[in-house]
Amino acid sequence: MSEALAAKRDSIVYAALSVFGRYGYRRTSMELIAQAAGMSRPALYQVFTGKEDVFRAVAQKIVDDVTSAAQQARDRPCSVADRLYNVLSIKLELFAGTIEAEFRAEMFAEAKVIAEDVLTSFEKRYLEVVEAVLHASRDELDLLDVALPTHDAAALLIDALTGIFQEKREPAVLSTRLRQMIDLTVRGLTTRSRPRSRE
Repeated sequence: MSEALAAKRDSIVYAALSVFGRYGYRRTSMELIAQAAGMSRPALYQVFTGKEDVFRAVAQKIVDDVTSAAQQARDRPCSVADRLYNVLSIKLELFAGTIEAEFRAEMFAEAKVIAEDVLTSFEKRYLEVVEAVLHASRDELDLLDVALPTHDAAALLIDALTGIFQEKREPAVLSTRLRQMIDLTVRGLTTRSRPRSRE
């Protein structure tokens, strides 16, 4: 693919993300995507075969961007709670910030049908990033692998995040819920900060 075509695809994908986020999958048309991308429908069809093709490209772009940003956040020096928040908030901010609340469940349902392989790859890659944060924090999380295996803790955090961002609430409320969930998780996997009982 030439650089010009790749740049055109990227431009369409960014425009389509905002359209899908505003109207949901079902109400989005190729006409709306073409308008948002500043091109005609025939020009759009020269790049993508149809709405499903555009949707898959949007899903892949999201996966790549979120995973890359999460990997960078994983490596920043800070507390385990802050690193977990930084990694998980990337996904929350993208979905809650770009997809209208009323369409979040629809978009995920459509992604499971249209881009299942992309979604499966994303879930695996994102889980690995969260596991890496937990694994690197074993000194602080001294109950990790005692109370809960690392893999299960990471999966539980991601499942809880999915539940949080599917709520029809403002992004700031969702962000607060995410922080509370992470703080509870870190406290639940740590004994060192608890006061010792006197004998």
